[in-house]
Amino acid sequence: MRKSDFIGILLLAFVMGCRYSVAVADFYATRCYPVISHGLSWCAAFVPFSLEEIIVISFVLAFVRALVRAVRRKQGFGRWLGKTLRIAMWLVVWFYVGWGNNYFRTPLYPRMGIHQTTFEKEAFDRFLADYTLALNEHAGAEKTWDREALTADIRTFYTKQVTAYGYTGLREWQQVKKPLVNPLYSAVGVLGFMGPFFCESQVNLDLPDNEYPFTLAHEMAHLAGVTSEAEANYWAYVFCRQSKDASVRYSGYLGILGYAASNASALLPDDEYDAWSETLSPEVLEDYRSNREFWQGKRVKVIDEVQRWMMDLLLKSNNVSEGARDYFGVIAMIMTMDAKQTDTM
Repeated sequence: MRKSDFIGILLLAFVMGCRYSVAVADFYATRCYPVISHGLSWCAAFVPFSLEEIIVISFVLAFVRALVRAVRRKQGFGRWLGKTLRIAMWLVVWFYVGWGNNYFRTPLYPRMGIHQTTFEKEAFDRFLADYTLALNEHAGAEKTWDREALTADIRTFYTKQVTAYGYTGLREWQQVKKPLVNPLYSAVGVLGFMGPFFCESQVNLDLPDNEYPFTLAHEMAHLAGVTSEAEANYWAYVFCRQSKDASVRYSGYLGILGYAASNASALLPDDEYDAWSETLSPEVLEDYRSNREFWQGKRVKVIDEVQRWMMDLLLKSNNVSEGARDYFGVIAMIMTMDAKQTDTM
């Protein structure tokens, strides 16, 4: 045992405390994570590219090196296992202490004293009509934003508005990073990701302009401490919806179209769903189709399926019971939160 091992074990005990005690996880989210995320991202701000991939590759190489050395030196199984467990311990500790402990905090609804809206067809029809009207009205909006200004607007939004819901404000040095292996993310349809090791937000460099604002706001929601994919979609939608830029608002409306269509298909009779889909403007349908075909053309099926399985497993192992299906909960969250805000007005 090394001295560093005792530090690692203490940190691992803290991770276990967060996993099995909501009070400890809430302490981490409100007291520890703001300091940790700001510190780690400040260190990462000195390089323009993502450090997350470098960390992951380094851990993989460390595992391989431990195995190769064990074989070459004919070390016993116990010695190899000890080294492997040490590497695994630090991987787990860094992931959860850096960001992952946010998974175990009190969820948004009970934290805010909110109950999720139960399905009522009249309310859903009203939402769908209002949403479709706004979506169609903004179709074809000309892009007027630039990426640096958009990032600054999102930082301000999360710092001034979303911190009231128990999340962390964002600092000026927390910029979106460029992935080092961008073609790999396009091959598995990943539009962006949150890096837990240095608290960095990354977005896919291939993103079309009409998807960029919504995706960037989604990933920066994770940076603020949001772990639920549905909730990250919700805050991204809220940011885009309140923007003064029509093209940013359109990105938000277009960003949830697939989820709205999925909910409508599941909740409405076939004839009503068909009638609703016919109300979508040709411009909206063309943008949605074009984006889907664009990403489908870049995907590699085998890698895509492995990534989806791993993502689903990661989410389910961290208190997200719906796994990858969690993204689709954004419509229920929009209706719930909008109804709550209406009631308090």
